[in-house]
Amino acid sequence: MERVKILSLILCASSNSFATFWTVDDDGKADFNSIQAAIDASSDGDVISVQEGIYYETINFQGKAITVKGVNVETTIIDGSFTGGSIVTFDSGETNLSVLSQLWIRGGSGTYWTDPIFGSQLCGGGIFCDQSSPMIQLCNITDNTAWGGGGLFVTDGDPYIIFCKCINNEATGHGGGFYLNNNVNAIIDLCDISNNSASWGGGMTCMVQSDPQILNCWFNENITYNVGGGIFIRSSSSPDVFSSEFNNNVQISNPLGSGGGACIYGSGNGGGPCYPTFTFCSFENNTVQGDGGGMAAAYDAHPKLTDCYFGSNHAGRSGGGLACVADPDHLFSSTADVEGCTIESNTADEEGGGIHVRFSDPMISSTSVIGNIATITGGGINFFDSPDARLSNSVLCGNMPNAIEGIYSDGGGNSMSDSCTVCEGDVNGDDIVNVTDLLAVVGSWGPCEGCNVDINNDGFVNVTDLLIIVGNWGSCL
Repeated sequence: MERVKILSLILCASSNSFATFWTVDDDGKADFNSIQAAIDASSDGDVISVQEGIYYETINFQGKAITVKGVNVETTIIDGSFTGGSIVTFDSGETNLSVLSQLWIRGGSGTYWTDPIFGSQLCGGGIFCDQSSPMIQLCNITDNTAWGGGGLFVTDGDPYIIFCKCINNEATGHGGGFYLNNNVNAIIDLCDISNNSASWGGGMTCMVQSDPQILNCWFNENITYNVGGGIFIRSSSSPDVFSSEFNNNVQISNPLGSGGGACIYGSGNGGGPCYPTFTFCSFENNTVQGDGGGMAAAYDAHPKLTDCYFGSNHAGRSGGGLACVADPDHLFSSTADVEGCTIESNTADEEGGGIHVRFSDPMISSTSVIGNIATITGGGINFFDSPDARLSNSVLCGNMPNAIEGIYSDGGGNSMSDSCTVCEGDVNGDDIVNVTDLLAVVGSWGPCEGCNVDINNDGFVNVTDLLIIVGNWGSCL
């Protein structure tokens, strides 16, 4: 038995030793002048180094466990402007051993795929991934078009996508940047998904039990014509989103559109309940013509929002920061769980400057609702036919024309006032002046121009700042 094990190790090592390093250069000074020709000649374990240049072609990994790597992402470009189709295709069961790295992917137009609702459509303008789970890293995916997933499309696969830029792509249907449909459990980390446009999901759409992990990403300045400027989550999909920002996204062209930053929509044609999580995320300066400037949770949508910030978002209807809406019979209630969040300086042209709740039962706790404005009523929070919605241990101040409108379940521990008290000396913003603030001042002693521990803004952290803290010791609430 030991001899068999040793022989297996020798064979494995021998196999790896035969891995080949191929070079590709479009001017002919390499092993190949075409990337696909190098892929055709390669075997598992090989590395294909693509030299600087513009390669007018499309490529297919053919199921091979190889690495295709550009020497410089800014100058190593695969351009599909003259070829059509998806620029890069993974459709032969590729795993994370198939690696696409440091290449600029542009000018693609997609591959036909049968969408469960819309039928045969072009998907994956830049990258098409079907029943495959490759690694895609350090790539620029720009200026591609398709019906679904202008930049990238994934179905029934779990790719690992890291350090990529997906910018200025367009989808006439779903997911201007990314479109994930049908059992996609991708990891998407440190990616910039910005300046894309689509009918649904300007930055990204997650459909049909797609539960990716989205970490440290940017969804900024995307455009949707219907719902979900930054991201649209639908049909029993429940992504986990951590430390990501959804800023300056816009919904246009539909007065009933929803979710400037994010839209979660559970029920409907092909739908089902959605349970996404958003932790340490920001939603700022997003706008929507309908409900939910920052986020809309609608019809069997159940997001968990923890330590998130909603600031300066605008809704043309209701819910400047957040809207939770459902049907009048409460059959598809949206039970958002909002904990430790800040809802600040949002506006709505109708009701619920900060939060609008309609026929739904969210739980809102330990949340600050500050300085929001609604034109009609519910400057802070508007509860419309939502008596089981629960509010507890939260601060509402400075909201106009009023803090709260409607009937709700009061869980206690709430503080409401027409104006917000300036808590001088509360350096870390936890609404209490205590030893934590004192230690922050001591730790920054000396010249400190423009820093928040310089409480009196004289350019120095000194005994004057200490005295301010001592003089305001205790709770600010």
